[in-house]
Amino acid sequence: MEESIDKSEFKDRKLGDEWADWDGRSQPYEHEIEERSTTFLILAGIALSILAGLFIVSWYMMRPRVEQFSTVLPGVIEWSMIGVSVCLLVLVSIEVFVLRKAGKSLFPYTLVERLFLLVLPKALWLGGRLGISRDRVGNSFIKVHNRVTTSNADRLNPERLLMLLPRCLGKVARSDLMSRTREYDMRVVTAGGGEEARKAIGQFRPTLILAVACERDLLSGIKDVSERVPVLAIPNRRPEGPCKNTCLQIEKVEEILKFIKARKKAADETPAT
Repeated sequence: MEESIDKSEFKDRKLGDEWADWDGRSQPYEHEIEERSTTFLILAGIALSILAGLFIVSWYMMRPRVEQFSTVLPGVIEWSMIGVSVCLLVLVSIEVFVLRKAGKSLFPYTLVERLFLLVLPKALWLGGRLGISRDRVGNSFIKVHNRVTTSNADRLNPERLLMLLPRCLGKVARSDLMSRTREYDMRVVTAGGGEEARKAIGQFRPTLILAVACERDLLSGIKDVSERVPVLAIPNRRPEGPCKNTCLQIEKVEEILKFIKARKKAADETPAT
């Protein structure tokens, strides 16, 4: 029998909705996740291959009925399917290769973002079946997502920068973060959940968002707004489990802020047309 979750075990914190399934037992990897970007890309590739296989099986089940109407049509459909599949495979492979090696994207940000968000649930599902936690897959996806976002630097407008921080961020980490980011012109908002984050976005209407949170909240936020407002995400660390005294790698924040500063300088130096 599956052991029930006793929420009274962790009354010392207010869990976010994304952690409703947490049973109070901290996993060894939980606060030190540093997953490679290839994890998500491999899972996404396998998931797409499975879907393609199911589509092919479905087609061959339907083919006898199509042949009743035309003997030529099945061949046309099959060659069209092969052509489209090969083209997509080649284009996606080239995009992934160039993105990893050169940090550039060959295609528009919105197109690539939609593709990855479409594949994300399948990759999470497949990862769960292979014993790869959703947090590890999410951590890998965030690395890919950030690379896609920064590779479209010309599209980024840092004029109205909004930094979203989680309520669970520890005092020491928060103080260190605020002292290091004081020189940057940005709004800093502490959001207790997705609803508060959406309210802040609606109020300040940022052109770029820098979000710090757990992988689960970051994935939810990216799905909600990344197609309308570019998001750069930084997963937190959870030495005491989720939603309590979390911390982060400050050097990752500084790396992204330096990128934003360089982008802002380039935008200021670009003559108006």
